[in-house]
Amino acid sequence: MCANRDHALNWEDPEGVHDMRVLSRRLRSTITDFRPYFGEGSLPRAKIRAIADKLGDVRDEDVALMALEELASKAKGKAAEGIELVAAQRKEKQTKARDELIQSLAETAVNEFQKEFLAKLRTISIKASSAGLRSRSTTEGLSFRALGVQVIRARLKDFTAASACLYLPYAVKDHHELRILAKRLRYSIELFSVCWGKEVAASAKEIAHLQTSLGELHDCDVWINDFGKWLKRTTRKANLEPDELHMRAGAIWLLKHFTGERMEHYREALARLERWQADGFLEELAGLLDVDSAAPKPEN
Repeated sequence: MCANRDHALNWEDPEGVHDMRVLSRRLRSTITDFRPYFGEGSLPRAKIRAIADKLGDVRDEDVALMALEELASKAKGKAAEGIELVAAQRKEKQTKARDELIQSLAETAVNEFQKEFLAKLRTISIKASSAGLRSRSTTEGLSFRALGVQVIRARLKDFTAASACLYLPYAVKDHHELRILAKRLRYSIELFSVCWGKEVAASAKEIAHLQTSLGELHDCDVWINDFGKWLKRTTRKANLEPDELHMRAGAIWLLKHFTGERMEHYREALARLERWQADGFLEELAGLLDVDSAAPKPEN
């Protein structure tokens, strides 16, 4: 994650911010997976979250501006002009978010964070080792594979319990939480998949498809909420400035667009969940986690 600092601060390539943000998410997810097995002590998870938030602020504006640029080319007249005005406002937010990220990712701050993290990790590792978190070959403690079984099953249980919210088309908060649970399940599978081989690894890719649909759904919900609230506020104004009239036209066009797009992403997510139900995908994944089954043979 820290090695991506320079890439994240390269504004010519917006994927740098995205890559570092994803790595920060994976790091936090891994800490969560192992936390119950640590001894005393803790890792600076709050600092990772603070970095992730600043990265997220920039990434949100990058994605929003790319989307608005594309949509402005599809709209016409006042709506197109209004979308360009919306984009100009987001550009200001992007500039502010980038300035804050530069401060957050100051070289000395990142280096100090990395040193602190590794120092605490070494301390925790020693305590965890003394507590018995050792290889199964020692006849006590958990193997990495057995640990993976416990973690993935716990993530799978949480996801399965929450998945019924997809039968409620407008359960916005629940859909967002389901996306987070899907992401955690996927990250845990990818972390431990080396213990099983291709079958378990392939399930992570399938879960990633659902995560993508839920992510697009969430993005539409954010757009719809923002434009809806802004239109409601401006409706109360007796006299609107010319720019505000254009922005209203743009906001209405965008509200229509994202409302339609939201339903497409919702249908995709629901259809995938239904296929999983019919195929027994989640049950099959649980079956693949049998800790007593033979370890996969090395591939040629």
